[in-house]
Amino acid sequence: MDGGVRGTQPAAGVPAALPPELLSSVLDAVPVATLVLDPTGAVLACNALAESLLRLPPDWAGLSILEGQDPTFVRAVGRLLAGDPVARETRVRLGDGGWRSLSWKASPLVAADGTRVGAVAIVEDTSSRQAARRDAALLDALFREAPVGLTVYDAERRVTRVNRSMEQIDGRPGGEIAGRRMPELLPVLGDTLDAVLGRVLATGEPAPDVELTGTAPGTTGEGERTWVHSLFRLEHGGQVVGAGDVVRDVTDQRAAERERAAAAGRLAFTVAAGEQLAASLETEAVLDVLCRLAVPAVADHVVVDLLEDSGRLRRRASRHTGVPPAGRPSGALADYPEGHPVEVAARTGRPWLLVDAVAGLGAVPEGADREFVRTQGVTSVLVLPMLVARRVVGVVSLLFSASGRHYDEAEAALARDLVSRAAVAVSNALSYEQQRSAAVALQLGLLPKVLRSVEGLDVAWRYLPGATGTQVGGDWADVLPLPSGRTAVVVGDVMGRGLRAAAVMGQVRTALRVLAHQDPPPAEVLRALDVAVADLAEGQLVTCAYAVFDPARSSLRIASAGHVPPVLVRPEGVPVVLGAEQGLPVGVPLGVRAGLGYEDVEVPLPAGAGLALYTDGLVESPGQDIDAGIAGLVAALGERAWDDLEETCERALAAGVPHVPGHPDDVALLLVRATGTPPGSVVTLRLPPDPAAVAPARAAFAEALRRWGLHDDDAATVGELLVSEVVTNAIRYARGEVGLTVRLGERAVHVEVEDADTRIPRLRHATLEDEGGRGLALVQALARSWGARPLPAGKVVWFALGLGGGSA
Repeated sequence: MDGGVRGTQPAAGVPAALPPELLSSVLDAVPVATLVLDPTGAVLACNALAESLLRLPPDWAGLSILEGQDPTFVRAVGRLLAGDPVARETRVRLGDGGWRSLSWKASPLVAADGTRVGAVAIVEDTSSRQAARRDAALLDALFREAPVGLTVYDAERRVTRVNRSMEQIDGRPGGEIAGRRMPELLPVLGDTLDAVLGRVLATGEPAPDVELTGTAPGTTGEGERTWVHSLFRLEHGGQVVGAGDVVRDVTDQRAAERERAAAAGRLAFTVAAGEQLAASLETEAVLDVLCRLAVPAVADHVVVDLLEDSGRLRRRASRHTGVPPAGRPSGALADYPEGHPVEVAARTGRPWLLVDAVAGLGAVPEGADREFVRTQGVTSVLVLPMLVARRVVGVVSLLFSASGRHYDEAEAALARDLVSRAAVAVSNALSYEQQRSAAVALQLGLLPKVLRSVEGLDVAWRYLPGATGTQVGGDWADVLPLPSGRTAVVVGDVMGRGLRAAAVMGQVRTALRVLAHQDPPPAEVLRALDVAVADLAEGQLVTCAYAVFDPARSSLRIASAGHVPPVLVRPEGVPVVLGAEQGLPVGVPLGVRAGLGYEDVEVPLPAGAGLALYTDGLVESPGQDIDAGIAGLVAALGERAWDDLEETCERALAAGVPHVPGHPDDVALLLVRATGTPPGSVVTLRLPPDPAAVAPARAAFAEALRRWGLHDDDAATVGELLVSEVVTNAIRYARGEVGLTVRLGERAVHVEVEDADTRIPRLRHATLEDEGGRGLALVQALARSWGARPLPAGKVVWFALGLGGGSA
């Protein structure tokens, strides 16, 4: 036998009895690609799978499979047709010209008489099998070499496989782990992990980030480790086959997180300590903050001794965990012997550290201090000098006892930082008396010596400093006669106390006087002052209530920058708080620079009406609601008529809170009462936007001066000319009526021209060739003062004419 396939009929009879088409149909029942070759290598028959795999053309019958093939393939087919079976993988040229690696298993066909009549071949595409082998190899390598621990469990929660990383985590080879459940492998943590694994298998819900801390049985001397497990169910064909577990060792990561958290906590402590220590300039308050911060954060006991000018130390503060032990009382001189760590620190500025006070008890000086260390169970001691610019101001002794802690590098560094900040705060507090004296002198020099009554307003005011022993504040009040004949009144409060507050108050008061002199609306004054305060004193806030009284209109326009609400008292004696309910927005304090702007409102202030401006020190005190304080002030202001403003001031102060003993805040109180204008002293006229209206305006002005007996005064001649110029400009550029107001003042005649044009006029210098542009130049030259201020729907141009001596 030669290994070929033998038939029962002569070869010549095979194709005659079984045509190729019928043979191909028979081959279609074979589930693999199969083809039959004749003795020349031509295709005699094939099934559809072979036709598709080899990409044969529709007329494949008789097609030679040897044409264009690789020599290796040709030789293999030659051997097949010569009678040798073939089983090999080789590259084959397909019917469409492409190439593919195929597996061939073929046998020769031999007739009953031994004649070779062809061959039958089974062909298989090996590329998918090769890819599957490669994928399996890659997945196996990925599983084996993954940098995280991987564990596979079967449906019974038994370990079936682990990778190398998991072996390293567990400390045992995979052979010792496979086939066992977690409670056997991890006696302490295994029950927890097994329970989670059971839930994952039962529900299909993954369990990510299961964190466990403990020791692995296969590791020794490494201490506790922390692992994060992520478990998930494995399914195949809809059946649960097991579960997978991805394990990460996060011990170092958690340690780093704890260190970062500790560092963040130390930073937060340091920042908070700096803020709290800097919050007061009282020595006792600073020392109290230091002790509260130190215990228990960096000590169980803290003792503070301050260095006096004589060079001796005096106990000033202490704090202890639990019951305070007996020792030197606060205020007593500290009699440390020479060479004592505290004495050395005070003399040299060098710190002293005893990490282990139990083992190093002999290093503690004999006497009361060694007894204290022994009886209190002190474990560690740190003595730190309080240094400011290399000058010792005191010594802080820090001790651990009940907590059992010791001063390591981090604890000692945190304590040094705290004491360093406290040293600066204490140094500032110790210089408080000198600063207070300077601040008092400065503030008294910056406040107005007296505020006198002005045209149209009676004025009274009071300033009360805070209680003895507190710093001066930044409260002030002012009354500012304006060149336009109006009057500005203001009360303000610089937040904070001390020399800086007093200095800022002086700067703000000066800036406000400059701004007010231009006579803009109160809201614009506050807007400009907000920017000025932000530039003058960064971080400093100022509240302020600013109002302008217009005697010609018997009205008051007022704005507030975060200030306590003014109180308006009507002529009949009814007081009204001017707050948001009355249309006066509170506004933000000056210096915030929030870009929110300010608004002003106009309120009537007829003869007999009064206004009270004050600072919060009058109505606010610890333990009392400010609204209650305002209510008390309002009641006092409406109790009796304002016939005597000085008496009203005293009544308001008595109703406020400054009379409370020890009240720390200073108080500014300003009262103004409108006296009204004499009958006939104000003339108003509405003019059409017609150049012909200039003559009536000039006539109205002349008639007013004649009635006032000023027709022979220089103001009459000059005034008519200036009225003509200003009214002419208003009619030329305005879009509506023009208003003229003429008011007789005590020392001047005040003229205002109002129009609907919002553009503020600008003085320009005309040349000899210019036909116009000289109107404002005339006003500038002939009036005592002039200016312009914006209105919500236009502007006012005003000028003043001096009496009894011309315009100048």
